[in-house]
Amino acid sequence: MAANEVEERDWASLPPEVLNLIAKRLNEISHFVRFRAVCPSWRASTPVTDLTPQFPWILDNRKHPYDPNLSFYSLPFNKIYTINAPSSLNRTLSGPSHGYMFTLSEHHQAVSLVNPLSNHDIPLPAYQLDGNPHWIGPQQTRMGEYVVCYGHLGYQRPKLVFCHPGQNNWHELELSLDYANCHHFYLRGVLFSIERSTGATKVTNIADGTLDYVIPPVEGHLGEGTEYLIEDSRGDILRVPRHNPRFINGLDVYRLDVATKNDLPCWVKVNNIGSQALFINRDGGFALRSSHLSGIKENCIYFLKKTYMGVHIKPSFGVERIDIETGARKRLPCPLKEPISWLVPNFCHLSTQ
Repeated sequence: MAANEVEERDWASLPPEVLNLIAKRLNEISHFVRFRAVCPSWRASTPVTDLTPQFPWILDNRKHPYDPNLSFYSLPFNKIYTINAPSSLNRTLSGPSHGYMFTLSEHHQAVSLVNPLSNHDIPLPAYQLDGNPHWIGPQQTRMGEYVVCYGHLGYQRPKLVFCHPGQNNWHELELSLDYANCHHFYLRGVLFSIERSTGATKVTNIADGTLDYVIPPVEGHLGEGTEYLIEDSRGDILRVPRHNPRFINGLDVYRLDVATKNDLPCWVKVNNIGSQALFINRDGGFALRSSHLSGIKENCIYFLKKTYMGVHIKPSFGVERIDIETGARKRLPCPLKEPISWLVPNFCHLSTQ
């Protein structure tokens, strides 16, 4: 063969198993999309469900809800993505989320789940909830789990409303007045309510509203600041209380221990959560295995931080990584003006059947 001759290869005829191996090494979603766009055979060999686990993106707060474009920042690849998501028009988005985000219309009458990447919209039954509705979980929407919305109706008894995608109505559960001043979380089919006054945790059966048991408070934490309850990748429930509602003076991690000597569940402080990391923002958090992600540091908390510098000074926003064992902190670069939520990008399609 002459030196200037180039051997022609039929790249479209690569075996599917080889294409699949290549696709699984694409840790950046834009590379995966371009790979599938090469030709029909490459696209057929790599369905969107085979997307390699992605490092969570950071959603920027848009100035106007009628803007269909959403901006996301990829921390490990230092890229900003602008995605046209018309299904998010005139809606506020809540998270963090694995794919689907919980959205509310301006007057809280239209509720839906939206995947901003696939633009798949799952409308939920209309429901008028006064006050300030707040999605309390689950953070990762899976089949068989309920989508939950909590609303505090003024000075009346708090109300919990929930439904499953595909159902035609919301189920309501009125709680007693002593649930009003609590942080609420819905995990593993159970309602956890942390009292702000005492720091104790009530565990409630949402089927009938009965109190199953009460977990004693964590020493030094009364629940007056922001609290986070997260189900980690191993199935444990972790509690991350903030010492101060305006500043992060410390972030401790506690694991729910249900197998104690006295058979009374309690919170146990931990310094190591293994090969996983926590991603937390204002609305909650989730855990991911570090072994599945490129660029993640294990046993750390990635926190979307809002810092108040003074009464007449606008707060600053950023990303901070906190080592759970040593407490070491590192400010990570983030070009977004107001990062508000984590989103694990994927093209998952949540079935409502």
